Amino acid sequence: MEAYKYTQTGYFSIITIVPVLIFISVITFLSGFENSAFTIIMGIVTATLTVCLLIFYKLTITISSTYVTLSFGTGLFKKKYALSDIKSCSPVKNPLWYGIGIRLIPDGWLYNVSGFYAIELTFRNKKSKVRIGTDKPEEISGIINNLLNKSYTEHTFEYAGKRGYYVFLAFILVVLVFPALMIFYGSKDIKIDYSETGFRIKGMYGMDIKYLDIRDIDTLDILPSIKSRTNGFAAAKTLKGNFKLYDNTKAKLFVKKDSSPYINIKTDNNNIYLNFRDPETTASEYKKISAALSKNQ
Repeated sequence: MEAYKYTQTGYFSIITIVPVLIFISVITFLSGFENSAFTIIMGIVTATLTVCLLIFYKLTITISSTYVTLSFGTGLFKKKYALSDIKSCSPVKNPLWYGIGIRLIPDGWLYNVSGFYAIELTFRNKKSKVRIGTDKPEEISGIINNLLNKSYTEHTFEYAGKRGYYVFLAFILVVLVFPALMIFYGSKDIKIDYSETGFRIKGMYGMDIKYLDIRDIDTLDILPSIKSRTNGFAAAKTLKGNFKLYDNTKAKLFVKKDSSPYINIKTDNNNIYLNFRDPETTASEYKKISAALSKNQ
């Protein structure tokens, strides 16, 4: 017998969860990962909502010659009912307070992702019932009832598909590990590669600077006050990318706050600040840039 398959989309979960995920992503990005605790909390919330979306974005009912199977989303949760255990199936309408999700109801369990309509399964050897949400309750009930007069020996069981576990683990890794890797990578000291005509600042938001474009270079003991981040990375004491200073001038930062001195390089188009964790490294790079600049002037 060819299996029948019916899928209902969980519009409620999609409409509610996706905007929240976008909002959290924007808020986390705008915060600049400066607060590690906030970033971790947002990562956990994002992971939880992502898993909920993967589960509840659809519900599929599959009917074979031996089983009625329900599968949520990507298959993170599945449940099978042997036809030999089912006594009857009927179309029903859920009251508003039953809601959606996987939950206990007065006479059994509800599995639903959208709407009020469902099929209700009653069983031969237990009093509890099962309601499975669908937008085609009459059609599905008819198919199941036509199969119930046959004899079967299989029994009900519940399982999660391997693909579902893999998807779940992949999203957990992306949501929790990726921000940590970004913070680790972004917090590393920059590297400078020198050539005959200029040098390259390597790393996140790196750039090329030609000696002929440099109008002034100096060292500062205090970093100018920063007003906002326009397009950059900020985590703990690391600032990289494009920022706006309190005098509303734009600046390109590659700095570790509270690790003076800072090298300030001014070109025709950029106002650049950079330093390293080790002050001696900052002093050494300043000497290298100044010496190379003297040779090219």
